[in-house]
Amino acid sequence: MNKAKIIKRIAAGALAALTALTLTACGDSQQTASVSEEQKQAVVLTVNDKDFTATQYAAAFLYNQNRLDSMLSGYGQQTSKDITDADDRKVYSDNIAQLAEKQLAYLTVCEEQMQAAGLTVEDSDIEQQLKEQAEMMGGDAALDSYLKEMGLTREQYSDFVRLSVMVSKLRENYFAQNPDAARKAFDEQYLRCKHVLIKTVDDNNAPLDNQDELKAKAEDVAKRAKAGEDFDTLIANYNDDPGMESNPDGYVFTEGEMVDEFYQGTKALAIDGISEPIQSTYGWHIIKRLPLRDEDFESKKSTIEESLFSDLVDTWQESATIEGKDGINEINLDTAAAYVQ
Repeated sequence: MNKAKIIKRIAAGALAALTALTLTACGDSQQTASVSEEQKQAVVLTVNDKDFTATQYAAAFLYNQNRLDSMLSGYGQQTSKDITDADDRKVYSDNIAQLAEKQLAYLTVCEEQMQAAGLTVEDSDIEQQLKEQAEMMGGDAALDSYLKEMGLTREQYSDFVRLSVMVSKLRENYFAQNPDAARKAFDEQYLRCKHVLIKTVDDNNAPLDNQDELKAKAEDVAKRAKAGEDFDTLIANYNDDPGMESNPDGYVFTEGEMVDEFYQGTKALAIDGISEPIQSTYGWHIIKRLPLRDEDFESKKSTIEESLFSDLVDTWQESATIEGKDGINEINLDTAAAYVQ
């Protein structure tokens, strides 16, 4: 995955990513800018009626710099400490700024929703999260060392821990109030099917020579399936999709998880209906739609709940009024650490 796609993926606003508490200390916090106390305490961002100082914004900047560096490093891409070209550093810095601003907006709207729901974050909640983080990293000294390398104090990092706790409480409260929401979304959005794939391309996606023969084969399989021949036997004898071996009960999927021809072809069928051959870039698909089962829902439940709640928080955030103030653009890759020291 290239850098632009990775940054776009992160900036898309996945709630799990914005509240993740993974630390890798990939960023370079060795910065030499000199910043006065007045500059540090200046308000540089307002979300609704909540003001954020330069220090608070810079802490979010450094946290998201670490997160972006970590993901890019995992894909073998350059991170902030590797980028020396001025224009490239500005682009990278601007992307971190976008993430930091969005995270502080999430923090604000989650605080508002917590108050509206009568929920609170206790000191013990934050302490427990910090304890778990320290244990994962090898102890308190290791956690403090990582935070120091990233440029944050434990107190500053606690704000992001608090956001994670708030998200957990709000999510739990939402599904307690809407216990059927995930199942309803599953029944409306997900499909289950088996199929026989007659491939029309080789392993390098180059078209095979015998296209007419392959089409005729697919038509014959579809005719036999519609006539009542056992579909699993047809899969065993004719299917070219190795994925069916690891999914003997069929694929369970929603829009965007399969090629669109496969999704639309399955959606158009009644339960237990069998399709005519449907062509995709892989070949010809003969699809049998199957009913969704309780175990299918359980396997997708956490993913659906994450998506539903992320969409809800996005709605909260979209209604927020966000205003950058004078001085916010002064906080970047080369200066952020100075604002939190």
